[in-house]
Amino acid sequence: MNETMSEKISVLQSLILESANAQKYGFAEGARKESEAWLAAEMSKLDRETSMILTDAKRRAEEIHRRQILAAERQKSTEALRQQNRLLQQALKQFLDGLVKLRERPDYVDILTALALNAARNLEGFAPVKLRLAAIDGHLGDAIASAVNAKFPGARMEFFREPAPILGGCWVTSSDGRRQINSDWQSRTQEISDTLADRLLAML
Repeated sequence: MNETMSEKISVLQSLILESANAQKYGFAEGARKESEAWLAAEMSKLDRETSMILTDAKRRAEEIHRRQILAAERQKSTEALRQQNRLLQQALKQFLDGLVKLRERPDYVDILTALALNAARNLEGFAPVKLRLAAIDGHLGDAIASAVNAKFPGARMEFFREPAPILGGCWVTSSDGRRQINSDWQSRTQEISDTLADRLLAML
């Protein structure tokens, strides 16, 4: 191999090395740009996922907070209703006890007579009417019926000796048994329950 050939080979080797270096740089640069693009895309994806997770967490926290508030309001409302019902039951019991204690008054017969007379007048046209009393008041029945008939002869009231299942007051029934006026203490207590409940609700 002569000197000229050696030089040509050396030049060719240099060209090959330069080309290889250029390609190597191009590959590296391309790889760098590709990796940067991939990293940017992944970071953008991660940011979106993070934002979605934070948004979902915030929504869940708000939902939990809302439920806690609703639960607290329901508990407060339930407690208020429980308190109202307790007070109502106590008030109704006191009212009923007060009516039962009317038996201790000297004018108790007059009270029963007034109740029976009012019931008889409401049943006008259905004579003779029947009077029923609590077992403990049975000994007053004839006197009450007589007093009612003296004041309202059209009633033709008769004392029915079978006791009524009541604590006091009276029941008056029409002749055909289809109509009945309940003027007993339990019925009177029940009649005022709604009014008393409204008053208690306004107080709470």
